[in-house]
Amino acid sequence: MSQDTIWRCHICASAYLGSVCPSNCPFCGSRSEYITLSSEYPEDVNDVEITEAERADLEAACQLEITNLTFYKELGEVGDRDDLLPNAFRALARVEEEHLSDFSKLLKTPAPTKPDNPLTVKDSWVANIEQSHVDEVKASTFYQEAAARATTPRVKQIFTALSEVEADHIAIDDYMKAFAQANKL
Repeated sequence: MSQDTIWRCHICASAYLGSVCPSNCPFCGSRSEYITLSSEYPEDVNDVEITEAERADLEAACQLEITNLTFYKELGEVGDRDDLLPNAFRALARVEEEHLSDFSKLLKTPAPTKPDNPLTVKDSWVANIEQSHVDEVKASTFYQEAAARATTPRVKQIFTALSEVEADHIAIDDYMKAFAQANKL
């Protein structure tokens, strides 16, 4: 019988109980390289001084995340809540909410609650998924660029990890679009 242990994500700080390290954080989606035993988690990981340029990138990232989070929550309410697509978007919303929290922690400010430029849910699942795809590409690309500009190691780490997660969301969008097209949604 395996024994559960406590794992901790270095990106979102969430704890996970399990006998083995998960392949991705169940909360923020970061890859296993960012997950360690809780005893190895540095409690002061976010006690860093950020530059003004990093602050601007983190604030822009918060806007990307609140925009996607709000859009995904709305998509999670479309149609039958038990169907695959609303469920998938509710799951994506939870991940985006975690990302928003990660960026806000570095800024040491409350997370925004409303996007500056909210997205509008369309009548077509395919159109909504295409919008999600565009926004995930935008986020992944921006986070890669922000990671390259970052001089603070912690900021670079967060942007790098979350760029990878957003790239994973692009693959999820591709799957959901094929599903929607095959089922004429």
